[in-house]
Amino acid sequence: MRDVYIKEYLEANSQHEYRQFTGSLNPGSRYPVMGVRVPLLRELAKKLAKEDGVNAVDMLSDDSQEEVLLQGFVIAYSKMPLAEKKPYIDNYLAKCDNWSLIDSFVSTFHFNRKDEALMWRYLGEYRKSKQTFTVRFVLVMMLNRYLKDEYINDILEYCSNIDSDEYYIEMAQAWLLATAAINYFYDVELILKDGKLNMFTHNRTIQKAVESFRISAENKERLRALRR
Repeated sequence: MRDVYIKEYLEANSQHEYRQFTGSLNPGSRYPVMGVRVPLLRELAKKLAKEDGVNAVDMLSDDSQEEVLLQGFVIAYSKMPLAEKKPYIDNYLAKCDNWSLIDSFVSTFHFNRKDEALMWRYLGEYRKSKQTFTVRFVLVMMLNRYLKDEYINDILEYCSNIDSDEYYIEMAQAWLLATAAINYFYDVELILKDGKLNMFTHNRTIQKAVESFRISAENKERLRALRR
């Protein structure tokens, strides 16, 4: 049966050292780590999506980090309208309890220009969530797909008004703002000057921006002067 094949594939491709490394990156996750590298998971997910479409999700259990991530990859690779994927995305996000399940999913999930507005609308729904990793999904999706003139004001307003001391939200906020500073420097600078962020997020945003090769030396000095 296909579910047996999947588990055998994962067992055959698990690596002890990689299991230890991956497990250390996701403390507190309820999913055991098998230690299968992401390129192999993508390869399997593409095969499952090609042969069974999104129905392949039903063949996958929640027994390990790898099987849950496979569910996300299958959703991403399946050829179907975005609107039909929405319930699967909802279900996947409800399972996510660590940053790598979110970030790997977002980096794999692509949609065409005509679906950009629809996904933006979905992000509007997810913005109401208080679940840490759903909020991270919103932030990372904005970072990866929506740092454009038509969305930037809404993104910066949302990002600067998040009231959370959850580490994985704060890190995503800082990552998004530091990246936005490349093309929208003065808007991000204003947020920092207004003190809208908690201290950790404020200083981490500056740190990440200063580390960027795409921000000028002059602007980096302006940011350093805003450290708290």
